[in-house]
Amino acid sequence: MAADFAEDFLVTAEQASAALNLPLYYFIDARKRTDLGIPYYSINRMVRYRIRELHKWQVRYAAEQVKHPDASPAGGAHA
Repeated sequence: MAADFAEDFLVTAEQASAALNLPLYYFIDARKRTDLGIPYYSINRMVRYRIRELHKWQVRYAAEQVKHPDASPAGGAHA
């Protein structure tokens, strides 16, 4: 377990966005990040992400969207 944790390095918002093929503002905007429940680490003023945790979040988020397609936090008709 400790070896797995050591290999799971932290990435920037840009790297997370590219890895998950999601909009960059999901990771940069603190309010959006909180609304979506994206897991992150705040180190002083830097925000970093673990790819493994983001993949788990993405699967869980996609499953929730299938169950509740009308409850999209990404914006509504007037967004």
